Amino acid sequence: MAWIDDDDKPWQPDEIELSVGRILYWLATIIAVAMVVFAVADFFIGWAQRTPILRIFAFVAAAAVWLIGRALRALLT
Repeated sequence: MAWIDDDDKPWQPDEIELSVGRILYWLATIIAVAMVVFAVADFFIGWAQRTPILRIFAFVAAAAVWLIGRALRALLT
């Protein structure tokens, strides 16, 4: 049985640095996930009322928020 060397890992738990870019990325990700959850909930509520409407704009806006967060992480890290 071969043992796995810890030096082969791409990162070590003690090497995680908290930067503004990472904080903004995770904040944008949380906001985007909340937008998707509310859009899906709105769809199912509309489905229960026999008027299901999938609001594509909400998904596009969530994707835009997430992409802005990724761009900020790349720029500020």
